[in-house]
Amino acid sequence: MQMFKEMHRLITILLIGFSFVLPMKAQTVPAKLIEAMKSGEADKVAQFFHQSLELTILEKDYMASKNQATRIMANFFKEHTPKGFTISFEGTKEKSKYAIGDLTTSEGEFRINMFFMNKEGNRLIYYLSIEKVSQYELYPRP
Repeated sequence: MQMFKEMHRLITILLIGFSFVLPMKAQTVPAKLIEAMKSGEADKVAQFFHQSLELTILEKDYMASKNQATRIMANFFKEHTPKGFTISFEGTKEKSKYAIGDLTTSEGEFRINMFFMNKEGNRLIYYLSIEKVSQYELYPRP
């Protein structure tokens, strides 16, 4: 009986310990970036931009500085007011991390692809694309 109590106590301690460790798992997309995308604040999104990055916004390609990319995002948000943003997938490829998100705006649904690099302990976007989600992707035909 004593051994059973000791095992029960050990299992309880381990479960409590894991409940604190698991939520701390490093996520690819910082929570502040998700909030900035939801609210359409280009200057806050830009805090996660590398000094130079590649953008593809609605099939237009840009090689931009951080400042230029901030203006491009501000213009996008002005024309497409965000209503919500969620991350649908996160992954790793070689040394970079990437995420796919869904942006709901006043003008419809958009897919956001972001590739990140770690630089001096910070996760920075070096590639970002925004593409309109087609009706066929949302509701595939049988």
